[in-house]
Amino acid sequence: MALMHSTCRQTGGLLIVFVALVGCASERPSSTVQSPPFVFRSLKLEQKNKQGLIDWSLNSPEARYELSRRLVRARLPVGVLYRKGKPSFRVQSDLALVINDGERILLEGDVRLQQLNGSRLLIQGDRLRWRPEEGLLLIEQRPRASDKDSRISASTAELQQKTNDLTLKGVVQLERWSDNADPSRPDSTLRSGMARWNLDSGVLNAEGPVLAQRRDQEGTVLEQLQGNSLKGNTRVGDLMVMAPVIVRMPRQNGVLRAQDTTWNFRTQIVRTEQPFEAELDRTTILGRAFKAQLKKSTVVVNGDCRIQQPGESLEAETCRWNWATENVLAEGNVRLRRDVNDQLTRASTLEGKVGEQGRITFTAPGGKVQSQVRFPSDGSADRSPRPRTSAPVEF
Repeated sequence: MALMHSTCRQTGGLLIVFVALVGCASERPSSTVQSPPFVFRSLKLEQKNKQGLIDWSLNSPEARYELSRRLVRARLPVGVLYRKGKPSFRVQSDLALVINDGERILLEGDVRLQQLNGSRLLIQGDRLRWRPEEGLLLIEQRPRASDKDSRISASTAELQQKTNDLTLKGVVQLERWSDNADPSRPDSTLRSGMARWNLDSGVLNAEGPVLAQRRDQEGTVLEQLQGNSLKGNTRVGDLMVMAPVIVRMPRQNGVLRAQDTTWNFRTQIVRTEQPFEAELDRTTILGRAFKAQLKKSTVVVNGDCRIQQPGESLEAETCRWNWATENVLAEGNVRLRRDVNDQLTRASTLEGKVGEQGRITFTAPGGKVQSQVRFPSDGSADRSPRPRTSAPVEF
């Protein structure tokens, strides 16, 4: 016997609508034989909160309802999550199990949660456990979230519908790629421990250890940053890596040690306003703050720049280094000291070049320098400063 009709069922705040019922029933039902499931050509579930605003809805073109178990099996379900009565996420999968008339929902297959506003983030996975009453969605298999230029993955992901907080557990990995680049070959990656991310405000906090890398098109590591933990805002693009921070530059054999350091993944700028120390082979660079523009391969040391290497030291207000060209520029009250003859050279600007073992050779082309040299003698030598116009100074 075939039946075709529509029915509506209200369970608490849950509205279940079955349309075009097609089922079969035995002419002699027996209490020992389990009733066959009812098959529906369409299914609609809708949940409202205490204020009467819709919380979520779920539709399916085909469903089977087992009355004795209060279980719905739905094919190709599509639903909408709401916040304050407005659509927030669109959810879909290959299969759905609706347990106890909507108390729990299990989505399997190609699970997708598409954000309908803001950054329009797409969250994906293979299995999602949904507890509508709590507004909690847990993705247990291959969770990942992506937008047009980044992707984040973890072992498990948990979305709180009411607050839009996304909690990522296990090894969390953030990947980014340049405009029009191949997403399968990201140029920047960041790994951390458990992370909490609010999708509305963009606030992100992650446990350590933190490891970030930037690579070239061949996959070679250009810079690597390590830290204790991370906090920042993905809307602004700033991620602050908490101390102690270590930055390595393998090609230049350079290591930088700093306090809290901020990386802007949009502009590829790394900066700190706290004292740091860097080593370039046998050369040591110290300062009160620095700003590195990774795309331009340049770093600027602002405030009390000091460069030290065996037998020599330099102090300046600002130092600039381009590690692609190996050019160095020291500006502002520059003082160069050499242990040999206790030589002191002063200038407003000195230009330099990084050579072997990180050694820098400075000159003052076209400018004026003032040098003071102390010779070991009986004191008859003239020790007064002597102006020089273009003599090279090795540093």
